[in-house]
Amino acid sequence: MSEDYIYIELDRTFHELSLKSQVSDEFDYHNLRFGKSLSWQDILAGYRTVILSEAGSGKTEEIRHAAQTLRKERKPAFFLRLEHVADDFDIAFEEGNLAEFERWLSSDEDGWLFLDSVDEARLREPQDFERAVRRFGFRLSAALQRAHIVITSRGSAWRPITDLKLCKQQFKYVQPVSLHEENSRANTNDEQDRFFRIVALDDLGKFQVEKFARAKGISDPKTFLDAIERVDGWSMAARPDDLSELVAYWNKHNRIGNRIELMQSSIVRRLTERSQNREEAFPLSASDAMLGAQIVAATATMAQESTISVPDGAENTKGISVAAVLPGWDGKKCAALLARPIFDEAVYQTVRFHHRTV
Repeated sequence: MSEDYIYIELDRTFHELSLKSQVSDEFDYHNLRFGKSLSWQDILAGYRTVILSEAGSGKTEEIRHAAQTLRKERKPAFFLRLEHVADDFDIAFEEGNLAEFERWLSSDEDGWLFLDSVDEARLREPQDFERAVRRFGFRLSAALQRAHIVITSRGSAWRPITDLKLCKQQFKYVQPVSLHEENSRANTNDEQDRFFRIVALDDLGKFQVEKFARAKGISDPKTFLDAIERVDGWSMAARPDDLSELVAYWNKHNRIGNRIELMQSSIVRRLTERSQNREEAFPLSASDAMLGAQIVAATATMAQESTISVPDGAENTKGISVAAVLPGWDGKKCAALLARPIFDEAVYQTVRFHHRTV
């Protein structure tokens, strides 16, 4: 996070995902939302929450700010990156520190632990996430009943069966009950499910876009919103990272361009890796990213198939095989392309273009 980064309070909302009927790790979380909108107050009141969202949605900034807010209220709150927990728990803290964590462990207070992010933890080795969760669960063992745990992940990196099972084992939570309630309880697994909530971070709405634009220096946000409406550009404003680019273009040119200009700008932005860790783990030049995306897009158009299988899906026969259409590319290079924000997660081990017009 850059030194000049300023958090903009947008009152982000969430929706719970209906994953309890899942029988495998394949799922499309975009179509599984149900129930009423949830606020950060709802999330913080829970004990076990997994937040899923796409690249550029702002999940890291949101949980970091939540930790900072709680700490300002003198509450025990800690922000850690899971990939650092896998290496060395003692130095993994980015909000709070080990000494404060140990003081909280020895107290009887509730505490909040924000763990970011599952996908980053799996960049180097697939088992790093499991190692991080086991290590963290061991350190938390004496305070699990007092711990409010929030984990973030890209949708493609979260496995609703195996990952949830691991987290239930290592972050076990049992709701305190009376003797009568204990005797009448039939299924402790159902009780566990109640306290492991999987939610998706909602896209930005018009009010949030207006608030963001005003905070970024647009004095007449209504004109800005009207311009987005005229070119049907709301898909370019649904995530903070994309909206930030749109605002920057507006501030420079006093317009957002026509539909084609917006699409071309979006393609260039989405072919750029936002995460330095990912860029280092899966390097890909701008020219290769553009060429690879063009070939995959042409294949998807001619084959009339929107689903693209990722290279590590050895048993996955769904959709276009990126290895087949990019024969000169190795698996790591293909994976780097499909991890770029121009692609969204579909079901596990597949992706699709962020928007069909791309």
